[in-house]
Amino acid sequence: DQFGIAGLLTFIRAANENDHNLIALAPGIDLTTLGLNLNSPENLYSTFQSPWVDLPCRPQDIDYHVPTEYLTNIFLRDKLAPIKLNRYGEDVLFFLFYMNGNDFIQLAAAAELYTRDWRYHKEERVWITRAPGVEPTHKSAMYERGMYYFFDVQNWRRVPKEFHLEYDKLEERPTLPNTMHHNASQQ
Repeated sequence: DQFGIAGLLTFIRAANENDHNLIALAPGIDLTTLGLNLNSPENLYSTFQSPWVDLPCRPQDIDYHVPTEYLTNIFLRDKLAPIKLNRYGEDVLFFLFYMNGNDFIQLAAAAELYTRDWRYHKEERVWITRAPGVEPTHKSAMYERGMYYFFDVQNWRRVPKEFHLEYDKLEERPTLPNTMHHNASQQ
């Protein structure tokens, strides 16, 4: 485990053996020599979550005092019309899915994409759908082969690709929590 105690010991030993690349960041170095003001009452980096997280904190995850007059969701929650995801295009659904991780709206967007015949491939970690009007070249109970569209999140576009698709590698239909069934049925 490179991030556990054994990994730390290996790191320290390598740093002590005059590996100049590791000495610069070896445990015990004074971080103020790198320009960090550790005595500042402000956060060093406002959206830093953890060294093991690839994404910065979302604004709603940052613990910050908000005046009660700004907390309008308490008063408006039951007065707003339900969100009808079936009215939105696929680009909006993909945006909601990728930008709202671990949120109800991500699950709702995934359910709507599933309704539109998009499937999430668990190993490839992409959304995939059959190319319209093109039947699979081979189909069995376990897999099919044919032309599919993959949603490329880096370039934000659908990419056609010949693919061997095993059904057990696809995510099942997302299950919406009870609080969302009412809204989902009104879509």
